[in-house]
Amino acid sequence: MISVKNVTLSFGKRVLFDEVNLNFAKGNCYGVIGANGAGKSTFLKILSGEIEPNKGSIEITP
Repeated sequence: MISVKNVTLSFGKRVLFDEVNLNFAKGNCYGVIGANGAGKSTFLKILSGEIEPNKGSIEITP
């Protein structure tokens, strides 16, 4: 399971994510959709650990 808890990310004054909370359960398939520049790739980089959020945490459990 992947748990996203209170994740906030901003670049300067631009807030991309504000207090995001999500749970991804094992065995399910999820998609990330949105307009160009909405932050889809950035969100996946946060999940992978490539980018650290300004606030909050990502927990990955087997």
